Amino acid sequence: MNLTITALIISSNNRIDYLRENINSLMKFKTNIFVVVNGEDNQIIDFLKATTKNYSNIDFMVLKEKVNKSNARNIGLEKINSQYIYFLDDDTFIDKDNIKIINEKIIKYPFIGVIGGPNLNPSLSLRFQKLTGLLLSSFFMSYKMNARYFKKGTDRLTDDTELILCNLAIKKELFTKYNLKFNKLLHYNEENLLLEQLKEYDIEMLYTPDLVVYHHRRKTLKLFLQQIYYSGKGRGIMSVIKPSSIKLFFVFPTLFILYIVLLFFGKMTLILLNIYLLLILFNTLTIFFINKLKLLDLAILFITTILSHISYGYGFFIGILKGLLWKTKKVF
Repeated sequence: MNLTITALIISSNNRIDYLRENINSLMKFKTNIFVVVNGEDNQIIDFLKATTKNYSNIDFMVLKEKVNKSNARNIGLEKINSQYIYFLDDDTFIDKDNIKIINEKIIKYPFIGVIGGPNLNPSLSLRFQKLTGLLLSSFFMSYKMNARYFKKGTDRLTDDTELILCNLAIKKELFTKYNLKFNKLLHYNEENLLLEQLKEYDIEMLYTPDLVVYHHRRKTLKLFLQQIYYSGKGRGIMSVIKPSSIKLFFVFPTLFILYIVLLFFGKMTLILLNIYLLLILFNTLTIFFINKLKLLDLAILFITTILSHISYGYGFFIGILKGLLWKTKKVF
């Protein structure tokens, strides 16, 4: 039994090289592809037009005005007639037949409605990109979410903590059956809210380390911390929209910031800070020795960990405030 599966990609402006790499990797395995060009981009449009002349399994649409990523995905969903939608970011690529893997897993586990796997560092990543990939895959940095960043364990039922939208297949009928869409209020964490909603309908979700994509990380510390900040902000907004999704480990970075503020005013003891710094040192040393890194890498990992926790915590706090503001204005 071969299911119909279509890869849905939302293209971003000025990322033609990434998109080309993505589509070329999918074409090697004769994947059905649908691209939503989010905002007119002549380079991308010309590339897609040329591709359709030589590859019949690709289609695309152009949104003249750039919209929220969630809206772009919702628009793309309506245009695709497949049993499963395979969501990919435009800066990812594959090196195996992921459509075949998805098909095999669904046959093996016919009760699942969602399947996802890790996104790994490309081999030609810059040094900083490789370091952040290693950091994200560590338990202390990402807790259970670290399964998103390396091939962890074996096939298992899971929830949104181990799944990520850049490598996620969802049965299309679930969107219509339960009247679900990606929430347009969320720029980040939109899949987490959707998966939390599916969980309420007892939809089973599978994590498999066999379903791999390669994902280009942010190239600079500033861009990486910005991404972490928006992830925290998205989780904060999601927590207000759906309070049942709140878990203590999402709140820890914000509590850490509160602790630092109280410490500055002499209201807390240094013991907790010392324990925190020792845990970071242990985590970074573990990454350092396992991967045979340089001493400079150790310093980068140590500093990036602290700044990431602060960025996420601040983002989560801002997200909570924004969510509460929207709630009082009855935006949702």
